[in-house]
Amino acid sequence: MTINEFKEMMICNEPEFTYNGQFYSICSPGGKYYVMSSDNPADEELVFDTIDDLLDGWVIQGKPLRELLPELEF
Repeated sequence: MTINEFKEMMICNEPEFTYNGQFYSICSPGGKYYVMSSDNPADEELVFDTIDDLLDGWVIQGKPLRELLPELEF
């Protein structure tokens, strides 16, 4: 998935995905982005103000989400 495809998807979706056997999800109530990950419960404390903040700031298994997008299927 490209960054533009991801940004378009986020307009009206709250995606879930798996990566290396772990479960992840994103929700966006009130225009902020909240995340959940099965391998890092502390991620539930994360809040991102923009999609770019989410892409750069959410680190999944040592990589920012932006780097993982080409490997993910939503």
